[in-house]
Amino acid sequence: MMEIENPPKRSTPPVSVRPASTRSLTTQAFELLRHDILTSKLRPSERLRIQNLSDQYQIGTTAIREALSRLVTDGLVESEDQRGFCVAPVSRDELLDLTQTRIDIESLALNAAISIGSLEWESRLLGAFHRLSKTPAPTTPELHGEWALVHRQFHEALIQGCGSPWLLRICRLLYDKSERYRNLAEQHTHPERRNTIVEHQQMMDAAMARDGTEATRLLAEHFRETTQIILAANLPNL
Repeated sequence: MMEIENPPKRSTPPVSVRPASTRSLTTQAFELLRHDILTSKLRPSERLRIQNLSDQYQIGTTAIREALSRLVTDGLVESEDQRGFCVAPVSRDELLDLTQTRIDIESLALNAAISIGSLEWESRLLGAFHRLSKTPAPTTPELHGEWALVHRQFHEALIQGCGSPWLLRICRLLYDKSERYRNLAEQHTHPERRNTIVEHQQMMDAAMARDGTEATRLLAEHFRETTQIILAANLPNL
């Protein structure tokens, strides 16, 4: 009987895991860079050399470059033709514009949350304030990280009930930009004497009472007070 040769096996294209791996590394690089920019470890206008960052974070240059491009979109990094990337600079004009824009946008979100926020929104807000009130004030660098986290969570909870993912996304971007200024100022000022817990409780109480006029007034006052403290620190370019 004639033997029938088995047909040659087709070579199966290798399954590339690079895209998923690259996404994971890019996310890691993005989070590390974002953290170091927001906490001022990477200073305003500092040149960001891709190879140096790759060595520092032990992440490949492709992931670093993609992360920097994402940070350009978020306004934390700038890109210049033929000159690469640098940390976005700071200025008095930007801070004042940022503060007013944040007041306008977050007031819109807060009014919407007060108008349509559910019982679940109220519960999250109460919980966020409780965590904030029980967290020690950032009077030392060691206490800063935990306080910064619960402070962000409170402000996110305050507007979470607005029902608009786009509004929330814009508010997060504005928060990051404002946080960078506040962290820069903390390095040049003594611990704040203002009672921020009272300020946050007043905002929460007005929101829970569904008083949009009072809640947004307190929010604007809170943001403007922080801006005045930053300006009083006499940072370069401010």
